[in-house]
Amino acid sequence: MPSVVCIGAVLIDELFFCGEPIITSTSNPAIQKKEIGGVMSNIARHLSLLEIDVEFITVFGSDSDAAFIKKSFLETGLSFEHSLEIDEPTGKYCAIHQPDGSLFTAACSDTLSKMITADFLQTRIDILKEAEIIVADTNLEIEALKWLINFSLIENKKLIIEPVSIAKANKLSTIDLNGVFMITPNQDEIYSIQNDVENKLDNLSMMLINRGVKQVWISLGEKGSIIYNGSKPIQLGVPQITIKDSTGAGDAALAAWIFAYLNQFSEIDCLKIAHSFALDILYKVGAVDKSITKQKLLLLGTKYYHD
Repeated sequence: MPSVVCIGAVLIDELFFCGEPIITSTSNPAIQKKEIGGVMSNIARHLSLLEIDVEFITVFGSDSDAAFIKKSFLETGLSFEHSLEIDEPTGKYCAIHQPDGSLFTAACSDTLSKMITADFLQTRIDILKEAEIIVADTNLEIEALKWLINFSLIENKKLIIEPVSIAKANKLSTIDLNGVFMITPNQDEIYSIQNDVENKLDNLSMMLINRGVKQVWISLGEKGSIIYNGSKPIQLGVPQITIKDSTGAGDAALAAWIFAYLNQFSEIDCLKIAHSFALDILYKVGAVDKSITKQKLLLLGTKYYHD
């Protein structure tokens, strides 16, 4: 029985790291890396490596990239038996990074996630009923998100929604969110969710809580993050580090938070563990640390937070 069911996209990440500050409208010399990516794939793989019983529901293409992805999942013990396979190419995420590792721009092509429909999710209802936590990303279509929210409300499941990007976060702007346990936007994504760029973060978070969300966890970048839950906000900063690659840091943070939550750590310790893993990922190239273990994760917490 899975503790967590992750639902969303798996992609091939093509990452370009420029050696000099990027000049627009011309070619920039860069080093290329190719990795398995997709927000939910990153989260599910890290949870599996952390020995959390996780099921990943996604849609695979029928090309060599899909075969490569499946082989990698099997090697790390990630279960995907309830997924779907479609005769289309695997989606790709292409990112261009500045020399300091920060993201300059990115593009994503994904024709497969639209196949995770409300009707498809209905066929996977038995495995969803077994989960303690369901994690979904906004690569899903609006109707599928609405179905998951309603299902989680009826079945009393903890549904976490990862907004993915500014454009995709906007899918949450008009739907009923009563039944969502937590949403995890950054500052720009919460503006998109609420269609409001004027209000302060605490007001926007309270608006989401009034819409039915139990917790709003906002990434503040180099300032750390803050969780709003309708009472006193929980905020935690982060130490400054040298960034090598910003890809996947938020995904790692969420996986680590879920690990800590399921292991009954306190609210502030959940944040410390989440931040520590995100910092570790920022210091590496690639979105997934294949060497992570639960023991190593807990040691990272003492590395970055000494109290």
